[in-house]
Amino acid sequence: MEMLLQSHLNELHLLPALPKAWPAGSIHGIKARGNFELNLDWNDGKIVSGNIKSLVGHTCVLRSATELHIAADEVICKRDGIYHIYQFATESGQDYAIKAKAHQ
Repeated sequence: MEMLLQSHLNELHLLPALPKAWPAGSIHGIKARGNFELNLDWNDGKIVSGNIKSLVGHTCVLRSATELHIAADEVICKRDGIYHIYQFATESGQDYAIKAKAHQ
Protein backbone atom coordinates (compact mmCIF):
# COMPACT_ATOMS: atom_id res chain seq x y z
CA MET A 1 0.00 0.00 0.00
CA GLU A 2 2.86 2.40 0.74
CA MET A 3 3.77 2.30 -2.97
CA LEU A 4 0.29 3.63 -3.81
CA LEU A 5 -0.40 6.01 -0.94
CA GLN A 6 1.70 7.48 1.84
CA SER A 7 -0.18 9.42 4.46
CA HIS A 8 2.32 10.92 6.82
CA LEU A 9 3.84 14.38 7.28
CA ASN A 10 0.25 15.72 7.27
CA GLU A 11 -0.29 15.04 3.57
CA LEU A 12 -1.57 12.31 1.28
CA HIS A 13 1.12 11.44 -1.27
CA LEU A 14 -0.61 9.80 -4.25
CA LEU A 15 1.28 7.05 -6.15
CA PRO A 16 4.64 7.88 -4.53
CA ALA A 17 6.43 4.71 -5.64
CA LEU A 18 4.27 3.07 -8.30
CA PRO A 19 6.07 -0.02 -9.66
CA LYS A 20 6.72 -0.03 -13.42
CA ALA A 21 4.97 -3.42 -13.51
CA TRP A 22 1.69 -1.66 -12.56
CA PRO A 23 1.32 1.04 -15.26
CA ALA A 24 -2.49 0.92 -14.95
CA GLY A 25 -4.76 0.03 -12.08
CA SER A 26 -7.06 1.18 -9.33
CA ILE A 27 -7.52 1.08 -5.58
CA HIS A 28 -10.80 1.47 -3.75
CA GLY A 29 -11.64 2.16 -0.13
CA ILE A 30 -8.07 2.71 1.05
CA LYS A 31 -7.94 4.52 4.41
CA ALA A 32 -5.43 7.28 5.09
CA ARG A 33 -4.29 9.22 8.12
CA GLY A 34 -6.45 12.24 8.81
CA ASN A 35 -9.57 10.09 8.40
CA PHE A 36 -9.77 10.10 4.63
CA GLU A 37 -10.87 7.28 2.34
CA LEU A 38 -9.60 7.19 -1.24
CA ASN A 39 -10.40 5.64 -4.58
CA LEU A 40 -7.87 6.13 -7.39
CA ASP A 41 -7.58 5.05 -11.01
CA TRP A 42 -4.33 5.43 -12.93
CA ASN A 43 -3.03 4.75 -16.42
CA ASP A 44 0.47 5.11 -17.89
CA GLY A 45 1.69 5.58 -14.31
CA LYS A 46 -0.39 8.77 -13.82
CA ILE A 47 -3.58 9.45 -11.92
CA VAL A 48 -6.63 9.58 -14.17
CA SER A 49 -9.42 10.08 -11.63
CA GLY A 50 -10.62 9.25 -8.16
CA ASN A 51 -12.29 10.63 -5.10
CA ILE A 52 -11.49 11.41 -1.52
CA LYS A 53 -14.07 11.04 1.21
CA SER A 54 -13.53 13.07 4.34
CA LEU A 55 -14.69 11.06 7.34
CA VAL A 56 -14.31 13.85 9.92
CA GLY A 57 -13.83 17.16 8.07
CA HIS A 58 -10.11 17.93 8.36
CA THR A 59 -8.12 20.01 5.89
CA CYS A 60 -6.81 17.75 3.13
CA VAL A 61 -3.32 18.15 1.66
CA LEU A 62 -2.49 16.12 -1.46
CA ARG A 63 0.90 15.62 -3.11
CA SER A 64 0.83 14.39 -6.70
CA ALA A 65 3.16 14.26 -9.66
CA THR A 66 0.03 14.49 -11.83
CA GLU A 67 -1.58 17.92 -12.17
CA LEU A 68 -5.11 17.56 -10.81
CA HIS A 69 -8.47 19.27 -10.76
CA ILE A 70 -10.14 18.88 -7.35
CA ALA A 71 -13.88 19.46 -6.93
CA ALA A 72 -13.70 21.58 -3.77
CA ASP A 73 -14.68 25.18 -3.04
CA GLU A 74 -11.23 26.66 -2.49
CA VAL A 75 -8.11 24.77 -3.50
CA ILE A 76 -4.68 26.20 -2.83
CA CYS A 77 -2.02 24.82 -5.17
CA LYS A 78 1.74 25.19 -5.06
CA ARG A 79 4.72 23.40 -6.60
CA ASP A 80 7.45 21.47 -4.87
CA GLY A 81 9.88 20.29 -7.53
CA ILE A 82 8.02 17.81 -9.73
CA TYR A 83 5.05 17.68 -7.34
CA HIS A 84 1.82 19.62 -7.15
CA ILE A 85 0.66 20.25 -3.57
CA TYR A 86 -3.07 20.87 -3.10
CA GLN A 87 -4.75 22.00 0.10
CA PHE A 88 -8.49 22.33 0.68
CA ALA A 89 -11.01 22.32 3.52
CA THR A 90 -13.33 19.33 3.77
CA GLU A 91 -16.62 18.58 5.46
CA SER A 92 -17.36 15.36 7.31
CA GLY A 93 -19.00 12.76 5.06
CA GLN A 94 -18.37 14.66 1.83
CA ASP A 95 -16.73 13.24 -1.31
CA TYR A 96 -14.27 15.28 -3.37
CA ALA A 97 -13.69 14.20 -6.96
CA ILE A 98 -10.19 14.43 -8.41
CA LYS A 99 -9.31 14.23 -12.07
CA ALA A 100 -6.17 14.72 -14.10
CA LYS A 101 -6.08 18.09 -15.81
CA ALA A 102 -6.17 17.89 -19.58
CA HIS A 103 -3.22 19.61 -21.20
CA GLN A 104 -3.86 21.52 -24.41
